[in-house]
Order: sequence, then C-alpha cells, then structure tokens
Amino acid sequence: MKEFKKYTILYIEDDEGVRTVNSRFLSRMFNELYEAKDGEEGYALYKKYHPDIILTDINMPKLDGISLAKKIREKDKNTKIIISTAFSDKNYLLDAIELNLEKYIIKPLTSRNLMPVLTKTIKDLAIQKDFKVQLSDNFYFDNSSSLFYVDDKVIDLNNKERLFLKLLVLNKDRVVSYEEIEQNVWDNEYMSLNSLRTSIGFIRKKIPFNCIKNISNMGYKLNLEKKS
Repeated sequence: MKEFKKYTILYIEDDEGVRTVNSRFLSRMFNELYEAKDGEEGYALYKKYHPDIILTDINMPKLDGISLAKKIREKDKNTKIIISTAFSDKNYLLDAIELNLEKYIIKPLTSRNLMPVLTKTIKDLAIQKDFKVQLSDNFYFDNSSSLFYVDDKVIDLNNKERLFLKLLVLNKDRVVSYEEIEQNVWDNEYMSLNSLRTSIGFIRKKIPFNCIKNISNMGYKLNLEKKS
C-alpha cells in the first residue's frame, strides 16, 4: 500500500455523497487527492496539478467523462485514466482502446473492483518512472530522477530547460506541439516563440549534440540521428 503514496490522483464524481465516501478511501491511499464535482472542474484541476491518475465518472454535467478523456488525450498520451460508469456498453470498449484508458469500472465502486485496477495502474507507473532513456553512448535521461546525464554527470539545466527536454524525450516518437510546450513547460503562462528559441539555444550549448529538431509551424521533436 505504501507504493500508492508515491502518486497523486484526481477523482471526479458529480454525486456528492458517493464522492465523499470514495474520497475518504482514496485520500488514505495516495500522496495527494484532488476532487472535482464535474468535468470542467476536473479538467481545470488536471491542468493545474497534472495528477498521475484520473478516476472519473462517465455521466457528469458540463463535460462528461469520455469528452474529458478525449480533451486530455489531445495533448497528453501518458496520464492514466480510469472511467466509472453505471452501464455496461460494448461501445465503451471501443473508446477505451482509442483513448488508451486503463479500465471501465461498473458502479458502485468498491475495493473489490477498484483495487485491482489501481494496483495494476501503480505498477505500470512504477515501470514508466523507473527507466533510463539512452540518447547516445554517454548521454541519457533518468526518469526516476528526471535528470539528464553526460558521462554519468548531471547536466546543469534550469527548470524550463529540463522540463522541455524531458517532454521531448517522453514523447520521442512524435512532434510535441507549441501548445503542449506552453502548457507543460511554461505552466500555461504566455510563451513567446522568442523565449522558447532562447531556452532551446541554451539547451543546445549544454548537451553533447543537437537532438532538438524544429518542425515548421508545428513544434519540436527529438532527433537522435547525429550528423556526421
């Protein structure tokens, strides 16, 4: 159970009585619990806190669970999302595959149906967080510490530089959009292209080779092909 204390969870449920009961259970398990009464409030908390896990009801006012998941997945492919529903519908399974959801849980939520899903999710998170990404022979990223190393020595990056490079590494198979960079690195503060380019310029001077590639009018991508 102590493994759960390493992670944070956002719980979204519009029924206040149900939310209160389940929140007591979840708050004892996780390092931090964030609560929301509808999808819009849940999305605002997600953007503010970036929880490791989201547990959301499917039928909610303002923004339902599936629409919330689709909105999150536009820019975030990694956050674990679990959806609870009062109905069993095969169409939901298609959404689960498309949106990379952990599971649909049929209500009511109990330790019997919730604990196996949370346990598996925690194990998956542990695997994701405890790995190294080798960028070259002597250059790597350690996800457990969120630090970059050259010859086993930590590269001196400021917070924005580290977050930007980490974002590219964790999404190394695709282009990271300007909007994602603004959200995850500038924390939704205004990001000018000049300030972004300046930060990238400093990063390029600190890393052993230029692995940052600009994709015109889209964003940036990790490029591990060294130019001879």
